[in-house]
Amino acid sequence: LHPDHVGRPGGPRQKTQDGGVRVSTGLCNSLYGSRESISVPVGSLDLSADTSTVIRPVHSSILGEKYCFEVINSENTHCFGCSSVAERDRWIEDLRRAAQPNKDNIERTENSLSLWVNEAKDLPPKRRYYCEVHLDGTLFARTTSRAVGKPTVRSSMVGDNVSGSSGGPGAGGGAPGGCQLFWGEFFELDNLPSVSQISLHLFREEDSKKKRHSRDEFSLHPLGSVTIPLADIRGRTYQEKWYPINPFKASATAGNKEALSPQASLRIKARFQNLKVLPMEKYKEFAEHVTVDYVDMCGNLEPLLNVKEKEELAGALVHVLQSIGKAKEFLIDLGAAEVDRLGEKEALIFRENTLATKAIDEYMKLVGQKYLIDTLGDFINRLYTSAENCEVDPLKCPAAELSNNQQQLQKTCEDVVQKIIENHGPFPEELNRIFSKWMELCEDQGKAEIGQRLISASLFLRFLCPAILSPSLFGLTQPYPEPNTLRTLTLTAKVIQNLANFTLFGEKEEYMLFMNEFLQQHWDGMRRFLQTASNQDADITMTSFDGYVDLPLRLAVLHGLLVDIIYKKDQDTIDKLRPLPSILNQISESLGPEAPRITVNSYTEQSKPVYVPPRDLMKYSPHRLPVDSKGLRDSESRPRRSTRERKPVTRTQSAPHRRPHSKQALKRQRSSEALPTSDHEVEVEPEANQPSQNTKRPPAPVPWIIVNPNRDSGEMKAENEQFSLLDRHAQELSELRLGIEQVTERELDMAKRLEDFIIQSQDQNAMLQAEVDELRNLLAVREEQLASATFRLGVIEEEREEDERNLSIALAAAERMNVLEEQFAGMMRDLQQLNEAYSSSQNKTQQPGKPHVNST
Repeated sequence: LHPDHVGRPGGPRQKTQDGGVRVSTGLCNSLYGSRESISVPVGSLDLSADTSTVIRPVHSSILGEKYCFEVINSENTHCFGCSSVAERDRWIEDLRRAAQPNKDNIERTENSLSLWVNEAKDLPPKRRYYCEVHLDGTLFARTTSRAVGKPTVRSSMVGDNVSGSSGGPGAGGGAPGGCQLFWGEFFELDNLPSVSQISLHLFREEDSKKKRHSRDEFSLHPLGSVTIPLADIRGRTYQEKWYPINPFKASATAGNKEALSPQASLRIKARFQNLKVLPMEKYKEFAEHVTVDYVDMCGNLEPLLNVKEKEELAGALVHVLQSIGKAKEFLIDLGAAEVDRLGEKEALIFRENTLATKAIDEYMKLVGQKYLIDTLGDFINRLYTSAENCEVDPLKCPAAELSNNQQQLQKTCEDVVQKIIENHGPFPEELNRIFSKWMELCEDQGKAEIGQRLISASLFLRFLCPAILSPSLFGLTQPYPEPNTLRTLTLTAKVIQNLANFTLFGEKEEYMLFMNEFLQQHWDGMRRFLQTASNQDADITMTSFDGYVDLPLRLAVLHGLLVDIIYKKDQDTIDKLRPLPSILNQISESLGPEAPRITVNSYTEQSKPVYVPPRDLMKYSPHRLPVDSKGLRDSESRPRRSTRERKPVTRTQSAPHRRPHSKQALKRQRSSEALPTSDHEVEVEPEANQPSQNTKRPPAPVPWIIVNPNRDSGEMKAENEQFSLLDRHAQELSELRLGIEQVTERELDMAKRLEDFIIQSQDQNAMLQAEVDELRNLLAVREEQLASATFRLGVIEEEREEDERNLSIALAAAERMNVLEEQFAGMMRDLQQLNEAYSSSQNKTQQPGKPHVNST
């Protein structure tokens, strides 16, 4: 929808029987279409009739309103608006399940685009510009309109620095000549269709009245476009680059006064992901392992991760465990582990980049979005539209405006404090339970003050104050603030953070000392708020998270992230993470041969099974196998049957051999037939002239033993000798095999001892490595102290040299003064002599009778 046809975001909402969901129908994705507002109940949509139905969120920059989604089918498009992102996600999921009830049990592909539109350079001056994001020609998002001018802030303040940045001059920073236009806006587009082309179109903003009545076709086209190759941004890592803007080829009547220069370009950081999501049953073992062993898994993975990987892993774990219902227990355990790890270093509680801090960051964004909007939304919107100045640094503002700016900053901070401590918005119930459990655990250990610091650091240091400082990153607004607004937000966040820490401003920020009285006035209110937020029985309005987390999708994200982290590590590190690598490999097998695998050492993954023969193995084998020595002695003590009792046999191949044409029908065994027994228990069949009770039956025929009764006694004797030789060889072979078994047992024992030694060595190496790391940290501290002392020594040396120069100047001046004093004394003596001479001459002239003598 075109923004000219959309009501203001703060306008009244149309209530319907569908829970307050507003609906409109029209060409939602058309840039120049119109919209009609009608009342269409969501329940009246027949989603099962059209298999091509698409249900996806709509970016707020398109409709001018937040939390909207659209339902697209072959006939028309319906756009719906919700009151929060959680409500929107729940509606989208319910509608998708109505269209596809078996959604979790099928394989699917999820496409997503994360895009930073940072800045542009070398654009025509005195104009305002905005960009549109198009996927395969369809509008999906739009930046705000910004005027060309000097750079207002450093580009590095937007987004995070990614190691995968590449290309273009000034990548990762401003253009060589300074950026001329800065947006710094982030777009995260999920649930995308299959995409083949990503384009950004640059438009010049026209006057709204002129635009409605203009017949100039040129005004409908962009000034230029940028096409981003999908191959450049595909994967888990962001890629940043300056892209040249290709000018739109206008008609000859359009003129060239607003033509783009050849150097015009956009700095964009983007990431496009195609994620294959398997049926839920494929992730069952993985989900159980994460649910049960998340503490050990996080402890083993933490040393392997950089800050960015910690942030991604913590976010994936939080979403998975929230869907399973274990997120609160997960965060409670991580918080308790942080308290135990830091010990008495309470000043560092939740101030480091750990999995615990990143997890609570992501969880507060997930469950606290509505609370954040209710608490700070109106304040941020008012500040963005206000022109009031809160600069209180005397070096940055005129002295005549300082007093007024100080009063304005106090008023702004008072507004924020009242909204926070008076619970302007319903507090998240999940955070209340986590905070209350943390307080209970700390009080049991006699560390109530650490518990309060833990809650304060979570809620203010990592949630409320960052949201005030960067509202665009927390969903409170889209545009990056102007310099004046950014300065006000920064000063406000400083005051609120000091209030939450119960600390006053000092000499480092001397210009903020006037706010200390304000801080002391609100300390009691802040203590009451923290106690309320951590008291499960508090009588305050609370709200529970009502959003939806796509568990198979989040498990797929977590699987891909863990595989990328683990498969590049060394084998010892992989072995410490077992059985996680094997579980991840099982999922990778279902993703196809192109999916990366983790190298798993089968010996360390599970103990190598030792072969244990079945009981009475001699009964079932036609060969003589080794038995224990006791069995050998027993067999030797038994009387051997005479050669007359042994039936002559000849051995053939070790496997049954039958002629192809000799097909014998299988005979079903009857219940009266006896099964074959071992040689020690064989009964010989009675002869015809002997009673049956004194004879034994021969063994049942074995396929690879053939009995030939038509042989003479010489052959039988030779065969008996052969059998005696075979028996001796079999006995020797049994003894050899017994010896081999004993050697094998000793080898296994040695392998076990070696494994224990390796484990002990690894533990010792880990302890030594920890000591080395501690010594390195101590060395770094000492080096910093040495550098500081060296710097101070240099400063003192410079001051000493300056003092020596001043002293030499003073000595020279003193010598000059002495010379001048001596000259002055000489002049005074001369003057005195002149005065005396003059006096004597006067006296002589006054004596009577003496002639007057002219002294001159």
